Amino acid sequence: MEFVCSKKDLQAGVSIVERIVSTRSTLPIVGNILFEASRGGLKLSANNLEIGIEVNVAAKTIKEGSILIPAKTLGEVVAKLPDSETTFKLKDKGVISINYKKSNINIHSLPADEFPQLPHIKEGKSLNLDAKLFAEMIEHTIFAASNSEDKHVLNGILMEVGKQETSNIRMVATDGYRLAKRAEKVPGLDISANVIIPARALNEVLRILQADPEGQVKITVSSDRIAFKHQEVYLVSRLIQGQFPDYKQVIPKGSETKVSIETQAFLSSAERAAIIAAQSANIVRIEVRAGQLKILATAPDVGSVEEVLEVETKGKERAQVAFNVRLLTDALKVIETEQISLELGETLNPGLIRPVGGPDYIYIVMPIRTQEVAA
Repeated sequence: MEFVCSKKDLQAGVSIVERIVSTRSTLPIVGNILFEASRGGLKLSANNLEIGIEVNVAAKTIKEGSILIPAKTLGEVVAKLPDSETTFKLKDKGVISINYKKSNINIHSLPADEFPQLPHIKEGKSLNLDAKLFAEMIEHTIFAASNSEDKHVLNGILMEVGKQETSNIRMVATDGYRLAKRAEKVPGLDISANVIIPARALNEVLRILQADPEGQVKITVSSDRIAFKHQEVYLVSRLIQGQFPDYKQVIPKGSETKVSIETQAFLSSAERAAIIAAQSANIVRIEVRAGQLKILATAPDVGSVEEVLEVETKGKERAQVAFNVRLLTDALKVIETEQISLELGETLNPGLIRPVGGPDYIYIVMPIRTQEVAA
């Protein structure tokens, strides 16, 4: 095997696939990146048995062939290469010679035949989405997925495809303390599907789409896997099997108080309050009264904070509730509209955030019982 490519193209490809490589697997072979050089160019692949990925890289193939190169060593070497053409050549005893300018590095490789084959979904339901739109839908929900292994089904994001009220595709994530739902109506989308996609897989898809947001992403779903094809990248992942919670039961049917707030002002105030709240379980109190919204936090031996915002209020003009401030700021960071609507009910009812004049997005956060609020 022998090929020539630029450092820039090679590094771009390696950076995409190396994130998939497992460093803790009981199968050492998956700690490598598969290089396949053919007349069509160069293909790099990684497979951790849960997620697989391959990317086509522009290269001139001198001699066709395939080989496995340790991902960690390769990534460090490629990052330090000079900005010039680089030649990879397989020598005797499985040694890969990496030649650049007048220098070279030799790395021991492994034969490619033992590497687990990347699964390709040949039969399944397919849909095409605008890459920017899909990236936004992921960004609006993924942070609400659970990191705990106690409820495996919550480690993923529910993707529903099918007509429902004003949308035909929805993505939902929850960790039991908050819930994020993004819906969209996409013209020409006429399939139905209901799958739970691992958050880790969608996080990689998000990185790929943010790096190159042009065009469309093709999504293909089978009974146990989902694949994403965008430009020169193909990623396939196992689906999470199980029953996702009925999120419709969590969405409040109405609210007593609706508050319109400038998004960035609310975020800035909440982040300042979080400095004190961090010393007291991240708890802040939200008080609405007479056209003002107050964010209060107290921590013994540290201090206190009272942030005051001028707001527009509809409905009941007085409300008081406590939240984990981190759960509030997580949502405010991904909302791009100038204003949000904060909807509150009774003291122990969940709060609901919506962007004003923005996409079909709702974020629900559960309240915290405190002595101040209970009083």
